[in-house]
Amino acid sequence: MGIDKFRRKSYFEAINLKGIDLYGGLGLPAIQGTVYYVEGNAGLDTQDGLSWDKAFKTLAVALAASHANIARADERGYAARNTIFCKGDALTENLVLLADKTDVIGVGSCNANPYCRLTGNHVIPTSSGMGCHFYNMEFWGAGGIIFKNTNNGGLEFHNCRFVANAAETIGLQLVKPDYVKVVGCKFLPKWNTGVMFSTAGIDIPAGDATECEIVDNLIYGSVGIAIHNSTFYACSLRGNTIYATTLTIDENSDNWLVVNNRLISAAAKASGFDCGLTLMCGNILTGSDGTRTLPFATIA
Repeated sequence: MGIDKFRRKSYFEAINLKGIDLYGGLGLPAIQGTVYYVEGNAGLDTQDGLSWDKAFKTLAVALAASHANIARADERGYAARNTIFCKGDALTENLVLLADKTDVIGVGSCNANPYCRLTGNHVIPTSSGMGCHFYNMEFWGAGGIIFKNTNNGGLEFHNCRFVANAAETIGLQLVKPDYVKVVGCKFLPKWNTGVMFSTAGIDIPAGDATECEIVDNLIYGSVGIAIHNSTFYACSLRGNTIYATTLTIDENSDNWLVVNNRLISAAAKASGFDCGLTLMCGNILTGSDGTRTLPFATIA
């Protein structure tokens, strides 16, 4: 089944970014590279992955194929973006490499959830997957950190779910997150116990970075977002909803813009955040002892 036929059957009507269809209203003008397919139930990694009928079985093999394809700099596709459509129900893999300039898009459904589930612990080293983007994927861990990325610029997650399935410590750890975006994602407790990420939903260790954006996410954790002390340029936390048992945001660099976040802590208000007030605007925090604005709102 060709990609245009698949699109015209309207299987991805909801795949859009802020109301903009990622694949255009007429056909697929946004896809200008090679398209690969992963079918976890019926695929084979010995196939070419270029159609649903010949889909790969694992995402790791599809990522390797896309990365090799993009790397052919003597061909016209080097400046394009490849696409991987990934259908489970659920895949069990530990990713160790990503792919340059590749969009990974979860399709189909895993039980009642319209995502492709990927269960495992993913540790991505430096220089593996410049500009790799994930859309509509559900990440379950197997303990520890679900997804750790080190210094791969342009990594993005859109409309993804990170679930504390096995008492994970961290949902997403970003080391030197240059041009990284986490937009419209959910960092959720285990569905049947309520156990949250025990260290933080999102953790950003020491290491300078530029233009990291964490926007419009729903985050549960002992700490919601933890940012360690480094130098960050044009980085921001905007419009997130966070529930934490202690600090909703622990921002130790005092370099990030923290704007329009809605924060709930099981602790008292004074213990529910740690941020530089001079870069905060329009935030509201509810603690065990009441609600306050961050910074305090005054009327001139």
